[in-house]
Amino acid sequence: MTDSPESAFHAYIRAFETLDPEAALPFYHLPGMFIAPQGVFAVPDTNTARALLCQVMGQLRSQSYRHTEVVGLTIRKLSPDLASCAGTFVRFNTGGQESTRLGFTYTMRNAGSWKIIVAVVHEPVAA
Repeated sequence: MTDSPESAFHAYIRAFETLDPEAALPFYHLPGMFIAPQGVFAVPDTNTARALLCQVMGQLRSQSYRHTEVVGLTIRKLSPDLASCAGTFVRFNTGGQESTRLGFTYTMRNAGSWKIIVAVVHEPVAA
């Protein structure tokens, strides 16, 4: 299913686009961490991850979110079982209009399959 960081990342994006927290949960290594402009969130267990995803996905639903395109994806293997994925999320609404651009840096760990252990959302990195 997730034999490389890149395939796991793309599978995660497809799962996230459903706006179903249960679809995205399997892509997180727990415990983990979310870092965003709003703060740092330790994610010790599935219930905490579910609550955070419900909050984010609820906000996106209220903005008529439809899908995400990834721009400038770079994947760097840090060790055999650790990788970094970074780039820009470009989110579109149901009308096909761009709604948001967010920079991201995800650290992924391979513990049988590649999963996100640290998710950082930040300003998009200038080209």
